[in-house]
Order: sequence, then C-alpha cells, then structure tokens
Amino acid sequence: MNTETTYLTLDEFTELADAGEINTVVCATPDPYGRLVGKRLTIPAFRSLGLSGSGINASSFIFAVDLEMNPLDLPVSNAANGWADIRLVPDLTTLRRVPWEPHVALVICDVYQSDSDTMLSVAPRTILREQVARAREQQLCFKFASELEFFLAATPPRQAWELGYQNLKMLSDYRSDYQMVQSSRDDWFIEQIRNQMPGFGVSVESSKPEWGLGQQEVTLDYCDTLEMADRHVLFKYGVKQLAHAADLTVTFMAKPKIDEVGSSCHLHVSMWAPDEDTSLCWSKEPGGGMSAKFGSFVAGQLRHAREVALMYAPTINSYKRFQPDQFAGTAIAVGDDNRSCAFRLVGRGPSYRVENRIPGGDVNPYYAYAATIAAGLDGIEHRLPTPDIFDGNAWTGDNVTLVPTSMHEALRLFAECKMARAAFGEEVFDHLLASSQSELSAYDSHTVTDWESRRYYERV
Repeated sequence: MNTETTYLTLDEFTELADAGEINTVVCATPDPYGRLVGKRLTIPAFRSLGLSGSGINASSFIFAVDLEMNPLDLPVSNAANGWADIRLVPDLTTLRRVPWEPHVALVICDVYQSDSDTMLSVAPRTILREQVARAREQQLCFKFASELEFFLAATPPRQAWELGYQNLKMLSDYRSDYQMVQSSRDDWFIEQIRNQMPGFGVSVESSKPEWGLGQQEVTLDYCDTLEMADRHVLFKYGVKQLAHAADLTVTFMAKPKIDEVGSSCHLHVSMWAPDEDTSLCWSKEPGGGMSAKFGSFVAGQLRHAREVALMYAPTINSYKRFQPDQFAGTAIAVGDDNRSCAFRLVGRGPSYRVENRIPGGDVNPYYAYAATIAAGLDGIEHRLPTPDIFDGNAWTGDNVTLVPTSMHEALRLFAECKMARAAFGEEVFDHLLASSQSELSAYDSHTVTDWESRRYYERV
C-alpha cells in the first residue's frame, strides 16, 4: 500500500468514494481517556450527515463514563437530562485514509451542542482549542511532540484477557535498551508502525527498544498543538489495531508491573511567534539559553506542576510510576539536558525546547497540552523570572519538591488550583475534577485488589 498518502481533500475523497475504493468513514472524537469514540458511516450517510447535514448524533454519555463504560453523574450527561445528544461535526482538515484498512477513511470530529453552534465545552478537543486561543490572544503559539513508550507482549489479546494480563510472554527476554540486536528482532512489527503511520498522517522520527521487557519507544515529529494531540491519539489507536492484527498485546499503562520500569510520554514544547516560523525560546544574549519570555513560561510550569499533575497523571496507576530511580519526572526542577529533572531543556537555537518528563503513556494529550499552555501563560502573565538551572541529581537535591505520589494528593492540589480554574473556566474545571473523583472513588470503595487478597485472605 502507498504509505505516502496522508490527508485527503474533499475532491480526493469524492473521487475515491465514487470509484468504490473507500466505502466507510470513521467519524470519531477523543474521549476523556484519549480514546477515539464515534461511528462508522457508509458513504451516503457521511455525505448527508457529515458533509451536507449538521453532524452525526451521539449521546453526551461518551463524556460521562468511566473506563468500564459505567455512567457517571456529571453535569454534561446524566439521567436528569436524559443523556442528551451532542453532534460530531467532521473537521475536514483531518480527513485521511487508514493504511491498514484499505477501504476506510477517518476524520476527527469536533463536538457541538445538539441545539446550537456552540462547541461542547468539556470535550477534550474543545478544552485544548480554548487554551490555544488564549495563547493566540497574546501573540503566541506552541508546538508539541509526544515521545511515547509502550509494552508489547507476544501473547494474543484474547488470551491475555483470559489470563487477567498476568504472566504474559513479553516480546524480549532481557533488558535491551537501545540494543540493535533486539531492535532487529522486533522490527517485523515495529517497521509496520514506522512505515504505515506516515500514511495515517502521523509522522514518525524514530523507534528503539526501551529498558523494560518488551518495551518500545517511538518518537513523533513535532507540529502545531492541536494537530500533535490528534496525532498522539491516532498513533495509539493505530498501534493497538496493528498489534491486535499481529496477535500481540500492547499496553500504554504508566506502570504495568510494580517490579518493572514504567512507560512515559515525554512532552516536548516550544514557543513561537504567530507566524510559526520564529522561535521565541532561545535568548539572543551571548551564550543563548532561555529567552526572558520563555523563561517565564518554564517558570510557570515549575510553579504549577504539582497543582496540575492530575492532567499529566490521570489514573490510579499513573502514580505507581513516580519512583526516583526509574527516570520518571518526579523532581520539580529544570535542568540542562538533565534527565533527573522533571523539566529538561534540550536543543539549541530554533530547536530549543523544554521536555516535560512527568506524564506517562496513559496521558490524555488534550488535557496535558492544555495544562502546559495554561501554566506557562500564567508564568508569562506574572512575569516570573527565568528559573535557575539545576545542576546534579535532582532526585537527591536539597529543597527540590516532588510531584504528588498519589491520586488523592493530586486531586486535592488540583481542586485548590486557582490558576487552572480561571484558565479552564468553572464548567470545564468542575467536569475534570468530578471525573477524576469518580475514578478515585471506584478504586477506593469498589475494588478488592490481588494485593489485598494475598495479604489478608488467611492472615487476618
């Protein structure tokens, strides 16, 4: 298959559909967990609803459920409002073919209220759009890149499910970080990701084996904020589909096993002028380094990192990854190419940027990018001074604060964060808080873990 095809114009789509080469259109939008949800449409239905009509109806329920698809009582969708409909309206700039499904096209949709032309405020894409717009008002734009890690098991997905994801046969047998021998062994599958993702509109820079057994890292090329969040979600969607077809089981959990390294999602962000051709990160002073405005942006990240950690670490499992000796971004400091710091400065000149090492592979990019922009804009608004560069091991540094190590702590800090409430608005802030509170309650009050059974079953 031609992997050079990325986006489709409407004319190209029409030609392919009329020729019978495309017979299905996936109309999808990201949900609160960064998964694609929506419908598969026939060509006539897509033309009448997505192109000529007012959009594809769906229940607002999709933004008010937990991972088990249990309904949550949230303002956006509940029994009182009948889990009212919303409209999925295709963003035709995202229309593309799906390389591993030859007759399928996919388009990402924005979400609108059913009875108005107002975007649904709590939809992840809307949340990020609002922060991008706030930055534009200050004559700023941002470019992001996600650097995702995940684990692959050589156990078919159905078998893995039946095993309860225990004792899976991982793709590698021993630690192989950066090892090209293991890379060549894995490449029968990983090359499918590198070679087919560009045809899905997701540009890939590189891949390599990671430290964990069966762990992989794939680096995506940077681009504008909203497009990068879309690419991040499409990448995970594609990897899961390709892995399923190859009888592999994949996980983007932050910490699949307590005695194994976790999977990160390092977020690289740079600041640009509105023309998007002029980087505003690198100082014009002798020796370079952070410009004053970028320094304030980074200072905002440091100031609010603990308060918005919930946007970087969205699940109970996220916090199991925060162990200082395993390269997770636990120490809130900024360092020059220093991986012990939560914020790592890399590159020079136009490539200069800051890498946020806090998020795990389970992160919702729309939430994480929105929080990054909001925290940075707050730093710029208050003209925070450029932070000092930490030198040495930040994990053992004096007076270095740490990220929250539990969802309880992260929820409390987020609930008290005036910056986030002001940046997101009351409706969105309360929705994010309530969604996370439901996740925590499900774990605290409705679950008995294997650890509890082993520890207490006979001994108490």
